[in-house]
Amino acid sequence: MFMLDFNELAVQTRQSDRQLISLRVVHFEGLLSVDVERSLAVARVFFELVSATLTSMMSKAESSSSASHIEQQTPGTAQDPFDTPLFNRLLGLIEKQNVAAEEQKRTLEEQKKTLDEQSKKFDVLIRDALKDDQPYEEKPLRDEPTWSALYEIATTKMKEEAEEWKGLMDVSLVFIAIFLAVLTAFLVPAAQSLSQSPGNSGAPTNSTLSNSTSLPAPLPPRSAENVCALYYLALITAMCNAVLCVLGRQWVGKLLSRPAGKRYREWTIRHEERKTLAYVWIKPLVAILYWSLLLSIGIFISGLLYQLRNLSTSFDGTARTLEATWGLGLVLVAGILATVAATSIHAVRFDSSPFEGSLSRAVAKILLLLGERWKWAEKLRVEVDWKFDYPTQIRTYMQLVSEASDPKLLDRVVPSFSVILWLVHRDLPLDLLKSTYERLMATDTSIRVRETVLAHFSRFVAYCRKSREDLRGRLSDKPLLDFLIEKCSFPDYAPAAAFFSSFYEGSGDLLPVSALPTGECIAHLLCTYDQNGDLGDRSLIFFRAVDYCYTLLKEDRNAELLAILAHVDELSILRSFIRAPDYLPSFDFIHSIVMGREIQALRGLSPFINIPENYAVYDQNMALVLDAIVAGLDSPLPPDVDICPFISSLCQEPRRVSWGWASDAVSSILTHCDISSLSDLEAVHRFLRLCLDQDLFDDEDGFYHTRSATVARARLILEQNRVLFENVRPHHLDSPEAPPVIPDSSLLTQGHSHYSVHIEMTEVPSPPVDS
Repeated sequence: MFMLDFNELAVQTRQSDRQLISLRVVHFEGLLSVDVERSLAVARVFFELVSATLTSMMSKAESSSSASHIEQQTPGTAQDPFDTPLFNRLLGLIEKQNVAAEEQKRTLEEQKKTLDEQSKKFDVLIRDALKDDQPYEEKPLRDEPTWSALYEIATTKMKEEAEEWKGLMDVSLVFIAIFLAVLTAFLVPAAQSLSQSPGNSGAPTNSTLSNSTSLPAPLPPRSAENVCALYYLALITAMCNAVLCVLGRQWVGKLLSRPAGKRYREWTIRHEERKTLAYVWIKPLVAILYWSLLLSIGIFISGLLYQLRNLSTSFDGTARTLEATWGLGLVLVAGILATVAATSIHAVRFDSSPFEGSLSRAVAKILLLLGERWKWAEKLRVEVDWKFDYPTQIRTYMQLVSEASDPKLLDRVVPSFSVILWLVHRDLPLDLLKSTYERLMATDTSIRVRETVLAHFSRFVAYCRKSREDLRGRLSDKPLLDFLIEKCSFPDYAPAAAFFSSFYEGSGDLLPVSALPTGECIAHLLCTYDQNGDLGDRSLIFFRAVDYCYTLLKEDRNAELLAILAHVDELSILRSFIRAPDYLPSFDFIHSIVMGREIQALRGLSPFINIPENYAVYDQNMALVLDAIVAGLDSPLPPDVDICPFISSLCQEPRRVSWGWASDAVSSILTHCDISSLSDLEAVHRFLRLCLDQDLFDDEDGFYHTRSATVARARLILEQNRVLFENVRPHHLDSPEAPPVIPDSSLLTQGHSHYSVHIEMTEVPSPPVDS
């Protein structure tokens, strides 16, 4: 029985050990997620120890039954089956792992705390970044920042009005000081004239002196009395005006001072109450100051003119000079009164008149009341329609933007820039749109401003595409179309430029081109002249496309250039270059187009250049294109390449402008072909003899002479084919027989002269653009 209990105890012990080990394993698996790299190494050691421990425990459990009698005899000295080096090592390892786990826990807590702080900071940054786009938080009406802003608004408005009032009072005080000095100079003699009797104007005697002390002076003449009264009245009015100005300045200064209180809410409410009470007195005071000053001046001038009139009529005869002065004074006074009346009427009639005053405002209110009953009174008043008068708004906007000197202000006004509104209200001048666009796209503006303008331009193009039929009349103006095409930057806005070019007369075929992708659109613009009929004016868009492609060539962006040219036939581009008006093709550009395909290009162009009518019209460009094609020719030409009709046209009508390029190209072609297989040997023979004629054109500078390399090739061809040309009779050719061949290795080995034409695109004159 005891043996059975011991066995059960051993089994239970093993089960508890296994549970303990399983718990350790679970705990260890939790630690694996914290530090995987380090825990994997520990796990391998751990499982080895567990395996060894279990093996040892099982062996000890099996031998426990046989050793039970020993344990019964010596129960106090029973050995612990788990007290083994491996198990102790396992426990130590687990304890170290627990310490590491605690350290990692503390580290994770610190990291969590740091991340929480950083998340709060990120929330603040996000809130600051989005605060301009987010609504403000609702705050109670007693919020102090709210009342501080309200107080600033109230004081700012009050300062503007107070400065205006103080300026008027200061001017009044200065003028009154000067006016009183002048008035006193006139008043003193007038007062002295009243104290003297007409009979006592001579030298005083003892009797008169005694009488003057005892008797009052007689009444002065009525005229002198009136003059003195006017002067005194003007003086009194001016003094009263000065007193009111002094009081008014004190009251206005009180308005600007901070009211009593401790909070912005109290200051604001007290300030508004003070302003309401002060307006009842200060506004009428300002009007009184204005009119009283004018009244004092008017009274003084009236007295002055009255005195001048009395003086001119006090003599026996007519004082013409005094009367003329009096008349001139009346005219000047009448002119001033008329000016005041005209400005008052102007202020009454027009709402935004700069001459507005208290009188005009009063009359305007009367007209407003009368307009409710009589229509004629309402028509007298011209109001400013600032809400629905879009042409006025657009004109004002563009004028101010074009005159802006602060680039920072443009960031606030550029969102309202609209070419669509300008186009709808087409009565506005084009120069206004140009100046506005140039100001917004200037170098001192921000990138955001320029990008906003470009984004609006894209919307404008989309709007024009959608409403093309409705805008046909408005977009028929050539200066406007030229401006829009110039502002379409290549390559991004090449389809837009093609779209605007389709509004030119005879250029409707460009509309489908404008719907193509950018690269394909540019390629078709290069071929735009390869068609018959009246093509209209499309030179500007053609030059823009050619210039962009030539820029790619100069910048060695050959991959982009080839991607564009791959959309169309190269022969179509060459024919378009030949037929383009006011355009000289670039040697390098054409050479890059046909490089390695010179024979195919000559074969494809020969039907076009062999037409005599084409030579008569496009001889110069035709010669340039041929000269550029044969520059890279390094193999014999097949028999199907025959340009004898072109040679015949060239010989029948050699032109000095194109002869150098044409003769150079044709002579190079003849050196690469079988002369005997050509269809018109007579034309070839005539051409070669013309190349030897140095007096073909009357040119003193030698600019239009046949080039030396061409002459050398012509001599060589004539010498090599002398027998072939013996049976050819020259017609209409009086030049002598060909001179003997003089070999010139330097001329023969160089082949085609690359200096024949090398015209940079910047040297090609563009057609003038109407402004």
